[in-house]
Amino acid sequence: MKLKRLLTYFFTLNILVLYAQQNPFDTNQLMLAEAYEQQGNYAKAIEIVEQLYKKDSQNPNYFNKLINLYISSRNFESAIKLLEARINMFPQDPTNYGQLGSVYYMMGDYDKAKEIWEIPLKKAERNNFAFRIIANYAIERRAFETAIEFLKRGKDASDDPTIYAFDLGELYSLTMQYENAAKEYCELLKKNPGLYSTIEAKIFSFVNKPEALPQIIKVVSKYQSQDVSFKMLLAKLFVEDKKFDKALELYIEVDKSQNSNGQLLIDYANFLFNEEQYLLAKNVYEYVLKNSSDSQIIPSAKLGLTKTLEALILKEFRRLNPEWKPFYSTVYLSEDKTKEILNAYKEVIDLYKHSEVAIESRYRSALILFYVNNKPDQAIEQLNEIINLYPTSAFFPKASIELGNIYLQSGKTELAKEKYLLAQNSNRVFEDDRNLASLQLAKIYASEGNFNLAIQTVSKVTLNLKNDLTNDALELSLILNTAKNDSSNLLKFCKAEILTEQKNFISAREIYEEIIRSPQAFVLHSICKIRSAEMELALNNFPEALRKLGLIVDEEEKNIYSDKALYLKAKIYEYGIIDVSKAIDSYQKLLSKFPKSIYIDEARERIQHLREKLKEGKTDV
Repeated sequence: MKLKRLLTYFFTLNILVLYAQQNPFDTNQLMLAEAYEQQGNYAKAIEIVEQLYKKDSQNPNYFNKLINLYISSRNFESAIKLLEARINMFPQDPTNYGQLGSVYYMMGDYDKAKEIWEIPLKKAERNNFAFRIIANYAIERRAFETAIEFLKRGKDASDDPTIYAFDLGELYSLTMQYENAAKEYCELLKKNPGLYSTIEAKIFSFVNKPEALPQIIKVVSKYQSQDVSFKMLLAKLFVEDKKFDKALELYIEVDKSQNSNGQLLIDYANFLFNEEQYLLAKNVYEYVLKNSSDSQIIPSAKLGLTKTLEALILKEFRRLNPEWKPFYSTVYLSEDKTKEILNAYKEVIDLYKHSEVAIESRYRSALILFYVNNKPDQAIEQLNEIINLYPTSAFFPKASIELGNIYLQSGKTELAKEKYLLAQNSNRVFEDDRNLASLQLAKIYASEGNFNLAIQTVSKVTLNLKNDLTNDALELSLILNTAKNDSSNLLKFCKAEILTEQKNFISAREIYEEIIRSPQAFVLHSICKIRSAEMELALNNFPEALRKLGLIVDEEEKNIYSDKALYLKAKIYEYGIIDVSKAIDSYQKLLSKFPKSIYIDEARERIQHLREKLKEGKTDV
């Protein structure tokens, strides 16, 4: 295949040279023939090129153009005569046999095609490229089994069989012979360990094909004793197959063989953590801490282990909290539940003082104290340590934002603004964090009636359409720009939004309802109606939430949140009231009434999940 591209390159180069050597009349004639060809007038094109070829039969440009015209016009007999004449002129050129065989193949005479293709192969000497050239012609005609046969014969006859291995591997995978493809690549890797990266890429290019993975694993398993590279490859295949424990056994062997002293295992543990395989990640971190003597790896292992313990606790925390709701009152965990994690983070802080690992441990401790334990004062203490002592740390802007969040929720908006600005102006801030700080600042400015500054601030977020906060920022920007002429109601709305963030749902609901009753505030009616329903939901007033959401759904296109209202109704039936049939019905209505809704994909997923539950006879979700 690469050889064919190389031959095409040299052929094209020759054409360019010949074009330069041709007289202008012949060049114009050839261009005229090509124009006729593009118009579909093959007879006229053939007439011109036949004259050119008769005039100069040594010119490969005329020959190839004539062959292509005969084939395009399905004038196979003329193509055969021309190719046979060409073979008489150049009997050693395998490409002529390749083309002739292709013509017979297109005519449906497969036996004759193979007979022609065989001729140059019988003449081929060792290391001759004829097998690959002819195989490429068979591949062009999708005669894959014939091509495989030719390549295998070429491989057996060659002093360097590896030149055929890649082509065979690709053909085997193309024809779904995954076991043979894996064998071909494994044999190649066995002889050339330096090709590991290339071969891994080749195998993983078809590993997700139906039925491929088990066959590949079966083959690679037989080679794992040959070289450590096979263990590495097999481990990655086990990961692809979600057999993480089997992969771990191999990674431990590879880590020992390569004397990486745990770094490979740390990388794998981090991968497991990201895949939410927390228990296995915990085991890997513990193994590294027990067996590694590398002082540079130990801090990462300790931090990784603590983050994994944290993730396990957070799973319990999330189970206690209704995260399906847009807003809700948090159910916190006792300090006893998080004591082990906080102690582990403290150990990292004490052992590796002033390191980035210690700073991250302090930051994560603060998140647990505030969001999980509801200990804002202790969280503030930890975050202030970062801000006061480590202004060049990557966690400085993150700590500033979290301090802003704590102050905002406790009603200290001036302090919140100060911390958000600190994060926004930091030269270590990541774009996502700067956007979050800008959005929070815009909300505060708006709640203070400083709408122009709020619009200016939120625009910094809307400039980045890839950011996760973009939808929230666009929504706020739209509200501020469309409702700023009704400044009194807009101010009420923005204050209600802050109250919502502070989890003061009753006070926020009263303001939203007041705006709904004001005819002057018609621009804000749609969003206040959905917010009012969301406040009922946050307060667990499910019947009233369903009533309000139903009214929004009935408004259809008059309310841009009608699809969200129907989506929330389905959520209430699924998780709140736990009526599976009504949940499915609501999701199905969402699919039919709002086919372009952003909730469509999740609705389909939930319908499938709930139907499976019904089949199993389970009504809990």
